Amino acid sequence: MTKLFEGIHGVPHAEIVVFTKDDEGPGAKGIVYNTLGLPLDFTDDQFRALDPEALATEFRGDAVWMNGPRRVLADSVSVELFDEGRVTSVDGIAMQTIADVHVPDLEAFLSSQRPPYTQLLVNRTTMWTFRKGRQVHELISPDGHVFVMQSLSRRVDPNLDPDRLATLGARLSPPAGWEYRVRTLEEDLLVGARGDAHIVLDEFENNYQRED
Repeated sequence: MTKLFEGIHGVPHAEIVVFTKDDEGPGAKGIVYNTLGLPLDFTDDQFRALDPEALATEFRGDAVWMNGPRRVLADSVSVELFDEGRVTSVDGIAMQTIADVHVPDLEAFLSSQRPPYTQLLVNRTTMWTFRKGRQVHELISPDGHVFVMQSLSRRVDPNLDPDRLATLGARLSPPAGWEYRVRTLEEDLLVGARGDAHIVLDEFENNYQRED
């Protein structure tokens, strides 16, 4: 089931990722539950109050990663929903399954020492649209790939909002060869993925998807 969500720039959203450890090795598979496109019947504080250990037990996982709260930066998104769009209550917050992800080392991923600017493959089908005239925020990797920020995170900095992103570059410390760029679009920008979405998080856990 594919849905189009429009008028979403600046809209609050959040997600949890329920991880189940691999039978062998340190890796784990995660199922991604997200509020995108659903009624805004939750607050940042309500999301922060969720208990990841209790959720892991409820969802029969080994661990839960709390991803957010966030603000969307795209103007619209087309997303293929898993489970025919079934809505799941996450302690009273409505979410849908939109992706799955595999991490090679679950303990390292969940630790506070998780390295930013490390590419992560997320299995999802999405098309983010940023309209002409919109200011976009990008990371350019040493090999020239452009990663467009699709949403900002308020987990590390609870006061971060779209208006403060123009000066975010002064607060980032990317590895050598990486560049943070802000530009105003002269035409619509489409950032899509069918299957593997290449994702990078900065040290504030802002989320960037590679433009392929």
